Amino acid sequence: MEIQARIPPALAAIHNFIRDHDPDEIFEFEEALDTQPGLYGSLGTGPARRTEVAHATSKRDRIAQAMWTSYQTLTRGLGLE
Repeated sequence: MEIQARIPPALAAIHNFIRDHDPDEIFEFEEALDTQPGLYGSLGTGPARRTEVAHATSKRDRIAQAMWTSYQTLTRGLGLE
């Protein structure tokens, strides 16, 4: 636990170093936002409906399967099986 407690401050120091010495590498998050209202739809109210949950779960599972397949292909290609 002693080492794990040092990781967040170390990452913050690295982040600050990069910001100071290579400002083009990390840009402001606000610059990356698309500020056109309604571009991605509107905000919902209340919890997600069953169909929305099912759609999100299905999409998550497809992404996870694609990542796993890609990983398997990569490890086979590198002979790391």
